[in-house]
Amino acid sequence: MTFANTDKEITLIYNSEEHIGRQILAYAQIENIPIHDIDLAHMKLTTTHWAELAFRMGINIRDLVNTEGANFLQKFGRMDQLSDDDWLKLLVHNPSILKAPIVMKGQKIIMMSNPQEMLYFVK
Repeated sequence: MTFANTDKEITLIYNSEEHIGRQILAYAQIENIPIHDIDLAHMKLTTTHWAELAFRMGINIRDLVNTEGANFLQKFGRMDQLSDDDWLKLLVHNPSILKAPIVMKGQKIIMMSNPQEMLYFVK
């Protein structure tokens, strides 16, 4: 799987079991732009995918993970000193620890925690 890199399509990486992801998908559908949605509840990304996403966003792999979220803390407790490979493995096997849905359109790529941001992102 490769990620779309065009202004004519939105790629949304989200978890359909979470409210924010479903809302962002709904806002994206309003815009009448083709959507390639990757639902982490049903599809797993590889370590290469996660690394590419972090690279394209210009962030550390650790920054993809919601280390303060209840889901993460229940499963792993407090962990800060992991290697990039360890963070990648955690994401592959526990995609629900993603900090926020990821939205891509052309060269723009962001983590979106507020569904209303979609209205400005697609412009």
